[in-house]
Amino acid sequence: MRRTITGMVLLTMAQPLVAQQPPAIAQVGAPAKAERKICKRSAPSGSLIETRRECHTREEWSRIAQAARATGQDMVDRAGSGGQLPN
Repeated sequence: MRRTITGMVLLTMAQPLVAQQPPAIAQVGAPAKAERKICKRSAPSGSLIETRRECHTREEWSRIAQAARATGQDMVDRAGSGGQLPN
């Protein structure tokens, strides 16, 4: 019984402290999560042993993937036009 009352008193005292924290503290942590680096390993063409590690943010990986898709699409377009660049 005594522990229950002590626990309830502590909880009631802690609530105003939690409510007084400025909302900016919660927002400061959000950009750090978006800027977190994601590392991937890749093997260079022709190598079975060597691996390379690349670390980029999610946005950078997205741009790299988009550039690779654009390059692949360009190769497909060139192959369909006999290897000539469109004018």
